[in-house]
Amino acid sequence: MLGMPSRRLKLLLFSALPLACTEPLSPNDVAGAYALQRVAGDALPTFLYTNEYVTVRIFADTLRLTADGRGTVNTVRESQPLTGGPTTGPRHAQWAFGFRVVRDRIEIAFDCPINANCAPPPHIVARTTAEGLRVESALGARVPQIYTRLTSIP
Repeated sequence: MLGMPSRRLKLLLFSALPLACTEPLSPNDVAGAYALQRVAGDALPTFLYTNEYVTVRIFADTLRLTADGRGTVNTVRESQPLTGGPTTGPRHAQWAFGFRVVRDRIEIAFDCPINANCAPPPHIVARTTAEGLRVESALGARVPQIYTRLTSIP
């Protein structure tokens, strides 16, 4: 028997309308500078990752996203080889990347030199938060990574 929609169905439809009407994120919406605060719940400095060759400790990390879908990461890290050899760092490094916004996700792909054997992107997947960004996936690194927004970029 077809009749009037149930009260619960009406409530569900009306509560979903604001979500359906929101604009999707664009690179312009996320453009800005973001400073890393925490990795897997730990304040900096902390261990970013360990593999069979090295342990990497991170002291500072800043992501800069621009409205044209490009960005840079500036980082200060220390590497300790597990196979012998001296610890290097802390040292500053900078890498360029491209990013795209897919639905509510920011997918970052680091630039890969010609003829290099790079892992397929995305290398980092983040989502916006009220305070900045939450990295949910980062190749080989501990997550979540919490970034605070420092500035917006026009």
